[in-house]
Amino acid sequence: MFILYDNEMNKLEFPDGVKPLDIFISSISKERVTHRDDNSSLLVDKGSIYATRTIELDMWLTSHDTQDYRLLRDELYAMLDDVCYVVEQYQPGKRYTIRIGDEFIPERLPNNQRNAQAKVSCSVVGLPFAESIETTDYIDKNGLRYSDEKWQYGMGLLYDEESHKYTHDSTSFRIYNAGNVPIHPFQQDLLIELTGITGSGFEMKNITTGDVFKINDEMKPSDVFVIDRAGMLLNQTQGLRKTNKNYITLANGWNEFRLNKPAKTRFEFRYYYK
Repeated sequence: MFILYDNEMNKLEFPDGVKPLDIFISSISKERVTHRDDNSSLLVDKGSIYATRTIELDMWLTSHDTQDYRLLRDELYAMLDDVCYVVEQYQPGKRYTIRIGDEFIPERLPNNQRNAQAKVSCSVVGLPFAESIETTDYIDKNGLRYSDEKWQYGMGLLYDEESHKYTHDSTSFRIYNAGNVPIHPFQQDLLIELTGITGSGFEMKNITTGDVFKINDEMKPSDVFVIDRAGMLLNQTQGLRKTNKNYITLANGWNEFRLNKPAKTRFEFRYYYK
């Protein structure tokens, strides 16, 4: 079973007579990166990159008669045109961003005017990973509660309360990435908000990854510096030129951070899964 959502994460209701049966999710294909020197027979393997993933949605159509079947078919076609996300019923905390591009024709049963089965092939667009529906901001404000169906077992979450904290006001802290995919702000949702900094030469280092971010200009405690994906804003104006132009990434699991001076830091991101 599966649930479909539009671009605003509004649940899409299936037309009366359409029942979702099952969802089939492929593994992620990989593209090998190779290199061959001139006049050499040696092919050097430089690893691989994640490429594409496909999802198939299986649905059952039940109508009153052959005329009603055609009306139901058209309703289904129109409804699927609004689909942006799909969620497995038994994994309600993860979503896939999909597009239905290939044509399909529901297969009617032989000598049956009322019933048909539709198998719809979808492409996962953007990154080929599943992602958490909610962000870490939800955990930061509400804690981790499986009862609200925002989270689930199998998402890498811990009972350790420290792993549920994504806002800190100390110079040494840890940030937990529950997904099994590293996070890079050029590709994934990652927001870091910095406030309460005094003076110049602020430095934040992710010891786990080795990333170092610096603000070179003078800062006042009331200033707000935001790194939102690839964008950098100081009090809502462009702030990249005031920094060392480096970005913070997050490894899987725990990330150890050190600041060279006091600041309040807030991290907000999604978890990503292979």
